[in-house]
Parts: sequence; C-alpha cells; structure tokens
Amino acid sequence: MADNFFITAILVSHDGATWLPESIAAISAQTRPVDRMIAVDTGSIDNSVKMLTGAGITVIKTDRDAGFGDAIALALGSAKKLKSDAQEELIWILHDDCAPTRTALQILIDGLTDKPQVAFVGPKLRGWYDRRHLLEVGISIAVNGARWTGLDPREQDQGQFDQPTEVMAVSTAAMLARRQIFEDLGGLDPNLALFRDDVDLGWRARVAGFSVMTAPEALVYHAEASASERRSVDVEEAFLHRPRLLDRKNAAYVLLANASWWLLPWIAIQIIGSAAIRAIGFLFAKLPGYAADEIAAVGLLIIKPRDLLLAR
Repeated sequence: MADNFFITAILVSHDGATWLPESIAAISAQTRPVDRMIAVDTGSIDNSVKMLTGAGITVIKTDRDAGFGDAIALALGSAKKLKSDAQEELIWILHDDCAPTRTALQILIDGLTDKPQVAFVGPKLRGWYDRRHLLEVGISIAVNGARWTGLDPREQDQGQFDQPTEVMAVSTAAMLARRQIFEDLGGLDPNLALFRDDVDLGWRARVAGFSVMTAPEALVYHAEASASERRSVDVEEAFLHRPRLLDRKNAAYVLLANASWWLLPWIAIQIIGSAAIRAIGFLFAKLPGYAADEIAAVGLLIIKPRDLLLAR
C-alpha cells in the first residue's frame, strides 16, 4: 500500500563489521524499501567502511571520537530536504548492530500514519544472540537515573507487550522520526554522545506536546555492542573509555537537565545517594572499577556544570 512518506535511513557505524553484514541485508530486504540511505562511519578501524561501500551505500566519514548525535546531524546536513509538500520526510535511525525484520519499516510507518501528534515510533527490540530475549518496548528513567524498561531480567518474548503504547521514549536503534519535529527539537543532545540520548529526546518531545509510541509488531534484533562492551567506546566524552561511567553520567545529566526546578534538590539527593550505595555494593562485590564509575559519574557533572546549565 502506497504512502506519502519519503524515508531517509541513516546508519551509524563504529567498528561494526561483526554485525554489519546481517544489518545491511536486513535493511535491503524491507518490504517497504527506504528512499535514501546514508551511512556515517565514525573512524572504524575494521572493515566497516568497505562493507558499506561494497553494498552501494553512501558513506560519510568522521572522527573516531564523534558522538552518535553528531553523526546523525552530519548525515542530515548532507541530506537535502524535500522541495515538495506532497511527501513528508521520515528518518529511520539505525545502529550498525541492529537488524530489522522484513516488515519492520512498514509497521513503523503505520504507527505514524494519520497521527500527526506522534513524533517518534520505535520497534520491539530483542537480543541479537538470544533472539527470544526481550530488550525493550519503550523506555523511561527512574528518579535515581536507572534505565527503566518495565521488563524482568532476561524476560522472554511471549507476545505480552504486543499492543502499541504511548511511552516516554524509544531507543534510537531503528527509531522512526518525523524529520521536521526531530530538527525543531534540536536533534540529539550533543552533550550525550552515547547512551541516554534517546530518553532525553523523548522527554523533550513530550514537553513540546508530542507523543512517542511503540509499534511492537515491528521487530528488531539488537546486539547492544557498546553497552555490553563488545566494542570500545571511543566518543570524546567517554572518560577512560568506560561505558558504565558514561552511562551513569549521562543518566544524571538527563534528569537534572529536564526535571522541573522544584524537583532538582530531591533528584540531586537521589542521584548522589544511589551512586554511593551502588559504589559500596560494588566494593563488597570486589568490583572497584565499577564503584569508581559511580562516584566519577557524579563528580564529572559537578566539575562541569556549564553544560548542564545551558541544557536547562
């Protein structure tokens, strides 16, 4: 069935050669083909660029320490906007370690059709290595900064979350977005080079009066390679290349940048207290590196308050 959308797919790669062959094949096999495909490679030292160019995909190269949001902005800067009002442009944001099933894009489009208030729609994410493992069907953030999915650890997909639902945010892994709204919101926060940028974007969209929806019948497999430390985290903001430290720092940033002023003292106490409790727990578990991450995450925000103040 024809639609009135122009789909620009943006794939960001960073040492993704392990997953790219399946990812590229999955994107190419969509029942609703994309109209334009752009890849941004952030200084890969493996065969990622060769794989992408070999598949006939336009590749923009940038620095190895560039953030995910920076890569998306670079791609949009090179992608001219449509001159005609006959079609609306949607951007399909893709990680190099995610593989959508054949009907995923079409179902995501259906989730936006005739719903102008919906800014972003996201798929159901299941594990790359355990393909029944339910990773996310929409996300939120707890008052202590924890990433909240509403799922049990290692929960298996049995169709229990297959109804479209309004949520706070969806992962950027295969998120479909209205380009105009995405750009009006300022895109992904450049201070969140990796991790939690999705929650921040969804939060800002909802404050602006838009909705964020899930389309669970759109299924995408995701390796979560950076979060699971299957590859190095090289963005400029990643102190000592430690993904947990970056995640915890960004979680605190998102809360403090977006919460109401009157809630800030309570949230600050929650963040500091939770970090201290988790650090003590890691010390008892003989994981001093993780304990240091918890304390350093708060410390890095305290010594650089300017970015936080500007974000508010």
